[in-house]
Parts: sequence; structure tokens; C-alpha cells
Amino acid sequence: MNEVNADPDVLERLRVVGGPRLVRELIELFMRYAPERITIAKAGIEQGDLGATQRALHSLKSSAGQLGVTAIQEGSSRGESLAANGDAAGAEAALAEIEALWPATREWLTEQVRL
Repeated sequence: MNEVNADPDVLERLRVVGGPRLVRELIELFMRYAPERITIAKAGIEQGDLGATQRALHSLKSSAGQLGVTAIQEGSSRGESLAANGDAAGAEAALAEIEALWPATREWLTEQVRL
């Protein structure tokens, strides 16, 4: 575990299977689309469309899990569940946690691309 609560072993397994290029491409895709998914999830809450929030967080959860970014994966899972149960305030709180984790997570992933 590290300051972003990520599992570097997940990326190492991906490197073994697909090489560093695969890891770099997956990280680049995640870093490109994660902010968009967060924005869509927030917009869903603001517009009263918790289904959109749930779908965006589900996608973020899956992508984070593929890279071993467990803190964002867990926050997304929690937010997805809360949105599915109609708890907009809870989903919004989970999103705030995810947003707080994002800068350190982005930095960690950037470092992983260099390995």
C-alpha cells in the first residue's frame, strides 16, 4: 500500500502479460477518461439523474480496478451503490473523496508509466 492506496503488483502483472506499452496505454486512457467520468457523475447528481452517476462511477470503478488503484476503485464502488440506492448526498460525498485522491493518484500513475 502507498499514499494513494494502490497495488503496484497489478501493474507488474500487466507488464508481464502485455509489456510496458500495454501498461502505458491503459494508464493514459484512465488518466484521459477518469476526469470525464467524475464530471459526468457530478452532473448526474446535480441534474437528479442518479442513473448517470451510477453508470459513470461503475465505469470508473472498473478502470481503476484494472490498474490496481484501489482507493478510487473503492470510492467509486461506494458511490455507485449509494447512487443506485437513491442517496445523492452519499454519492456526492464519495465523489468528493475521489476528487481529493485524484492529484496523488495521477502523480503515482505518471510515475508508473516511467517504470
